[in-house]
Amino acid sequence: MPSLDVPPDGGWGWMVVLSTFLVHVIALGAVKSLGVFYAEFREVFNESAGNTSFISSVFVATILMCSPIASALSNLTSCRAVAMAGSVISAVGLGASFIAQNIVHLIITTGLITGFGMSLMYSPSLAMIGKYFHKRHATANGIAIRGTGVSMFVLSPLFQFLIDEFSWNGALLIFAGMALNGCVFGALLRPIHLKDAGKAEEVENADEETADSSKTCKAIVPFCQKVFEMFDASLLKSRPFLIYNLSLFGLMLGNSMIFVHLVAHAQALGVEKTQAAFLPSVMGIVEAVVRPLNGWLSDRVPVRKLYYYMAGCVGLGICNIAVPHSHTYAALVACMVFYGISSGTYYPLIAVLIKKYSGVSRISGGLGWAFVFQGAAFLLGQPIAGWLYDATGNYDMSFYAAATFIFVSVVILLLLVPKKGGKWALESGKPDPEVPHECDELIGLQARQLPADSVTTETLLTCELLTSV
Repeated sequence: MPSLDVPPDGGWGWMVVLSTFLVHVIALGAVKSLGVFYAEFREVFNESAGNTSFISSVFVATILMCSPIASALSNLTSCRAVAMAGSVISAVGLGASFIAQNIVHLIITTGLITGFGMSLMYSPSLAMIGKYFHKRHATANGIAIRGTGVSMFVLSPLFQFLIDEFSWNGALLIFAGMALNGCVFGALLRPIHLKDAGKAEEVENADEETADSSKTCKAIVPFCQKVFEMFDASLLKSRPFLIYNLSLFGLMLGNSMIFVHLVAHAQALGVEKTQAAFLPSVMGIVEAVVRPLNGWLSDRVPVRKLYYYMAGCVGLGICNIAVPHSHTYAALVACMVFYGISSGTYYPLIAVLIKKYSGVSRISGGLGWAFVFQGAAFLLGQPIAGWLYDATGNYDMSFYAAATFIFVSVVILLLLVPKKGGKWALESGKPDPEVPHECDELIGLQARQLPADSVTTETLLTCELLTSV
């Protein structure tokens, strides 16, 4: 296992990016392409929209909410072993779905079992990018998550073709074979060890209360301390980390509604099945182009990554409002184009901001807890949209509700914006508690405005170095 002082920002890291790209093709692409199966499941099992939505919502929620388990297993073994095991579990779940006779069966096999396997593939692969990249983290992450857009372009029409040719259960069986390729993807996740002498300095968000509670726990029950450290639960006491994840919950609550109901909404407007199934592909094509581009730009433009992220969220909310007013196929395609642009703006920065508020040494735990918040949102979002359809007879209110949740998430993010004229100086060698530990691009400029005796040369050099990240 290579032992380095800092992330290499390249080398074998690009193979890790390739692995994560392919994991996104299989895992996250399936999440956004399951809307094709949704319409089929409703017709075959004659279930309500709300109940049928639980298949997709449980699937996504399991992928995300089991991420702390994946992170803990990765810490005990390795990201490579966990990802390969997840591939096998996913294939077993999809294979067992072949003989499903009702919605409950599919919720267990496709939702829980397959979702758990995909979680073991997804979280470790993203964590490995954070370990291999620092200065180019957003760029590498943007390239990796481009796999979601590529898979939406490929998988949605592919699933519709497989359903037409082999029925829904035959399509799931073929997808099980595709999931087994995750063993190859996982094998590319070569372990790397970063020398971490200053963990406390990297993560100033971990306050003294965390240390005190950990010591108390250790004194009472040693096993409790072990579990506490394994799941990195102390991150939940970090104010910036918790605020960001509450915002992420609202964002994903709104974002989750469109994927499962988009195809059905288009069909309700009279759009032919194949054309309706192509709508997620349009979004995927745009995302595949925009995500790596925005990841690259966010590393270079002199704008806070938080503001860049918020701009994408606002655009996403506007797109959700526009969908109910789009009554033609061309208008829906235009909405998907702008939806892909907005999603491609904020999505590459999710892992980057999680790393900022958790620290590089705790990125596995940070991603795990962030995925729990996202999973809870997906678990609730799609059934809520389905129940709104059952109550109103159309999907308009679902899209309006989605936009509301997204705008609320942006308002929550305002709590992380530094106050104008706030204190940026470093005292006693420690950062101001209100300042993110990586200086967030602009702290060096603010520090120059302070009196000379309050900012040391070392402070300025440190902030200038970090602003280049």
